Amino acid sequence: MKHRLLFSFFVLLGPALACNEKKPQVEPTPVIDSAPMPVPPVAISGVPVSTFVDAALPTTPYEQARQYEENGQHWMARLVLEPKAFGAEGTKPEIELLAHVCNEQGDEVCVDKCAQKLGVKKLKLDGGLPKTPPAEVLLEHKEPDTDAAKARDLFLKKKTKEARDILEPKVVEGKASTDEIRLLKTICKEQGDRMCVALCDAKLK
Repeated sequence: MKHRLLFSFFVLLGPALACNEKKPQVEPTPVIDSAPMPVPPVAISGVPVSTFVDAALPTTPYEQARQYEENGQHWMARLVLEPKAFGAEGTKPEIELLAHVCNEQGDEVCVDKCAQKLGVKKLKLDGGLPKTPPAEVLLEHKEPDTDAAKARDLFLKKKTKEARDILEPKVVEGKASTDEIRLLKTICKEQGDRMCVALCDAKLK
């Protein structure tokens, strides 16, 4: 009887001891925040409009051409300046600047024409830009009343559509001058019109 009681005691004691054993703690799965990180605001400093080229575009052909020349845009400088320099109201500073531009382009015919306009046999070009003359030397410019002049003025004012409307019909009909074709090509390049550029290239051949 005594043995049975001891046996029963150990049978009951076993499960109780097993329950008291510490189970290993399972660490909770870390929560991953899927929300995107906030993007810090970008500080934009106010830039005066006057700092942009369009806002401070020079008003005279000489000033415009000089700016283009300083940027290495010889063709644009010549486009702006040549009609005025070779016109009846062309000034000495304008002709000298045009001669410099033509010299940079390797156009000896244009350089000789500038020399003839200035009344000299040969121009001495040292490779540098001529000095800017006083403001009173640069006379007020009046564009001639021609399609090329109107289109050029519109182009310089960033009105490419209006300039193209003037030039394109003349180019298509074969009535445009070389300068008008080149100007239209420049406009079409800015507009990304490859067919128009190809047309101008064909007309220039």
